[in-house]
Amino acid sequence: MTDIRPYPLSNLHATSSSHHDALSDLLDDDTMYRITGLIDRETFPATGLPSGTWAGARMLEVGAGAGSVAQKMRYLVGDSGRVVALDLHPAIAPDGNLDVVQLDLLSDAPLPEGPFHLIHARLTLGHLPPRKAITARLIERLVPGGWLCLEDFRARRENIAVAGDGAEIIEEFQRTVGMKVFDAHGTDRGWAPGIHATLTGLGMTDVETKTFSSYWGGGNAGARFVTAIHAQTYDKVLAAGMDKARLDRVPEIMAQPATLIHGHEVFSVVAQRA
Repeated sequence: MTDIRPYPLSNLHATSSSHHDALSDLLDDDTMYRITGLIDRETFPATGLPSGTWAGARMLEVGAGAGSVAQKMRYLVGDSGRVVALDLHPAIAPDGNLDVVQLDLLSDAPLPEGPFHLIHARLTLGHLPPRKAITARLIERLVPGGWLCLEDFRARRENIAVAGDGAEIIEEFQRTVGMKVFDAHGTDRGWAPGIHATLTGLGMTDVETKTFSSYWGGGNAGARFVTAIHAQTYDKVLAAGMDKARLDRVPEIMAQPATLIHGHEVFSVVAQRA
């Protein structure tokens, strides 16, 4: 399984820590709400775990980054459980009940054996063209009754309140980075709304989709996320034709207290293996 278009972001970039911190602040609470909520399902006992707890579970975090979700998973599973954090370039170290695996999902290398009671992937599969095949491989690593939680952005570009010509500049940046950088490297921005149908088609049961979104104000976690994306994609956006003077103003605009844009909507989909 190969692809010639490398993912345009990297954990090796100088701004990766600020990128991970911003995403953690933006999304971790909603992610953990979804994961912890699964234990209240009537079908949860099919996992083979005691009803009402993830204690003793084996979990796989795909695209773990700096490991903010994987670290929270460690406390859910306790000392008797195990968490595996998987990434192309992991920015987290193994510790106690946490294992770290370096793996390219676009390669033919086997996934960690498991089997797992829960597999979670956030903002990962939407960037990888063979996403449906990867999803099928992940499902194979679940125990019968195990859960898959996939979360991805559906990009939004509505700018609500940006001073002066800032709205036009932010809109141009988002349009360029989305269409001429991410799309050109294999991202499918229509993937998130289609996850539900994909999982149903792959035989998963109890499929449920929720969405989360927020407004990103000047200087907050959403603004820090946009600024980190700006830093990592700067050369590519410049090469795609955005004027340098306008591109250079993006961090300044995103730091302004008056700036307010509609953040990307997260599609959070959970499903159980039959």
